[in-house]
Amino acid sequence: MSVSGFADLHIHTRHSDGTETPAEIIEKSAKLGIMCVSITDHDTIAGYEEALDAANRLGVELLPGIEVSSYIGDKSVHILGYLMDMDNEFLAQIVTDNRESRLLRMGRMVDKLKALGYAVTLEEILEYIGEGTLGRALLAKFLVAKGFFKNPKAVFETILGDGKPVYEPVPRFTPEEAIGLIKVSGGVTSLAHPGFTDVDEIMPSLVGAGLDAIEAFSPQHDEASQRRYTTMAERLGVLVTGGSDNHGPESGRRIGGAFLPRSHVESLKKRAAWQAAARHA
Repeated sequence: MSVSGFADLHIHTRHSDGTETPAEIIEKSAKLGIMCVSITDHDTIAGYEEALDAANRLGVELLPGIEVSSYIGDKSVHILGYLMDMDNEFLAQIVTDNRESRLLRMGRMVDKLKALGYAVTLEEILEYIGEGTLGRALLAKFLVAKGFFKNPKAVFETILGDGKPVYEPVPRFTPEEAIGLIKVSGGVTSLAHPGFTDVDEIMPSLVGAGLDAIEAFSPQHDEASQRRYTTMAERLGVLVTGGSDNHGPESGRRIGGAFLPRSHVESLKKRAAWQAAARHA
């Protein structure tokens, strides 16, 4: 199947919990023929400029993107943002506030690890994570590298998953707050991998709070789930997004693992333009 008419709008780099640089992502996309992508690192836009340089060089369309962590109680809900003004003060607030909250959260998780008998320090974890997002995914990889577990899945199933002994929520944004901040940054919003997030019952209220789209095309959705969320989006009057949720070759989710027809990208652009016009009216 030719992929020239498709986009991948959910990609992570080593600036969050992926393993590839932004330039490598763009180069790989170009080689695959995917000429429209968005890098949606968790709570950071640090890789955007590097990706933009590569995209301009290789003729790939790069949509500004981010994946914002939010919570309903202890449940993690990820809100994707697209087409924001990357210099907007509210977008900077998302990045700064979440970075500070993640650092405090990591300290609490380290304390819990120590109480369980794991000989770790915050300093060595920060050194291991480097420029990546301070989150559970890279903490799990660190614990595997230290020899405590065989793989990240075992870490989550044993101590790090929701409700497990080391779990700590990021005490920051609700989904409604994340949606609002992305929208005042000039962006449009989408609920990431809803089949995994499992908040279908509150989807109407999220739409009421300004949610613009639902990520129906995802490697975490089978065909039935894809149809379910495409139909749900139509019923709720919102758009559809999609992407591979790439985290690197070894993650099992790679660029090209899920595609979004380019027609949906144009719909996102129209929605962003309409919202911008409404704000300035």
